[in-house]
Amino acid sequence: MAPAYLSGRGRGCRTKQEMMKISAALPMLLLALVLSSCQVPLKKRSVLVIGDSNGAADRGWVYQFQQLRGGGPLVNTALSGNTIGFTDDGNVERNTLENLTPYLRRGYAEMGAIDEILIGLGTNDCKQKFSDRHDQLVANLDTLLDRIARFFGERGQDLPRIVLLTPPPVGEDAQVNGSFQGARACTAAFSDEIRRTAATRGFCLVDWQQRPGDAVLEQSADGIHFDARGYEMLARQIVRSCY
Repeated sequence: MAPAYLSGRGRGCRTKQEMMKISAALPMLLLALVLSSCQVPLKKRSVLVIGDSNGAADRGWVYQFQQLRGGGPLVNTALSGNTIGFTDDGNVERNTLENLTPYLRRGYAEMGAIDEILIGLGTNDCKQKFSDRHDQLVANLDTLLDRIARFFGERGQDLPRIVLLTPPPVGEDAQVNGSFQGARACTAAFSDEIRRTAATRGFCLVDWQQRPGDAVLEQSADGIHFDARGYEMLARQIVRSCY
């Protein structure tokens, strides 16, 4: 029998088949290294937030997200009462479809670029006053996303990374005020559509309905808004899900 050093099967040596497998894997390994080296750290990414009162709050999820990522360029357009596409008692400023272009322009004006767009809407669209229009929710979301794509396409720019956030769980009717009667079921059903939209369009999904799920309601006095601990739970799920 030939010695190990002649047979090529000694310790540290590999068979021809093993070497071929390694050679075949090298391009993928090199690609992974290149991609990882090009990855912009989260702290340095320019983030635009489109949201409602849970994002606009002083210690809301946007504030907590900034704490977790260590700061960085961010424009927060979140507004209390904001909807995807409904005008509330003539308050056009709370209709994202009517204000999308100013949001995007503001992001560029203040940051010089937009790398990520986080969209966290839907709770106010599920208010009881809009119950006869809840069947428009999906179409409004699609319109919003199409307009974002068109905004960048018309400027010859790549579409920023889109992160869709489901509405956080809403409390039972006995906990929430009259404006949000039925909102728990509505936000849960709409979240199913957001999941499908994210999967179809290839967007990252933060599924607050599932995680942290109803546990975050332990940090809510009104079934809609949360304390600092609750907002931290929401922000941590963003990082876990998409970063």
